[in-house]
Amino acid sequence: MEPLSAGDATMRTLADAVLHGKTPKALEAIEKALGDGYSLEEIAVKGILKAHLKFGEWYERDPLDALKAWEFCFFTTNKILKALDSKIPVPQNAPFSVLVMTVKGEGHITMRDVIALLLKSKGLKVFSSRKGLTLEDVSPFLLDRSLKIIVLSCTEDGTKPVLDKIVRGVRAARPDIKIVAGGQFAGFSGADVLLQDPTKLYDTLLGLQRA
Repeated sequence: MEPLSAGDATMRTLADAVLHGKTPKALEAIEKALGDGYSLEEIAVKGILKAHLKFGEWYERDPLDALKAWEFCFFTTNKILKALDSKIPVPQNAPFSVLVMTVKGEGHITMRDVIALLLKSKGLKVFSSRKGLTLEDVSPFLLDRSLKIIVLSCTEDGTKPVLDKIVRGVRAARPDIKIVAGGQFAGFSGADVLLQDPTKLYDTLLGLQRA
């Protein structure tokens, strides 16, 4: 087995710090990764998402033990997402805007916030909210003509009634808007595009705009 590079070791340190809720260590790893030339996308995917994949594996092995640690993992995740977001300049002349959202009732929001960060880092104007949205919440965003795409994170089947209402409402008010969905229950979303790999999202959005 080849030894880990310094960058790989930093990403592993970050993922482990997020997993175990060690906020200062995670923030230190972020600064080191940025200093080593890692992009925000690499940090988000190899650090944050990797940690949450590990958490999923932990939960499968020992749900009770994992749940005891969830609050700390979640807190650290939010802290480092805010730290990374603060390093992204306000986009100038963004080609279009995107609404990244979960619907009301969704409890798993990490992917939503990571996706928002990834798209902001690419220079897009991103609308997002710290709460799950209803159609009434979404409607004001539809008034912005720069909004061309809505990205839905769908991880809970119990949200289908709210999701259906939002999709129908968006299509009625703004048929020009494309809807992209990912997550365990994306298939019932009625989206134009289903996508499970967040690293392919930006290119997918550009492709939708060129079509």
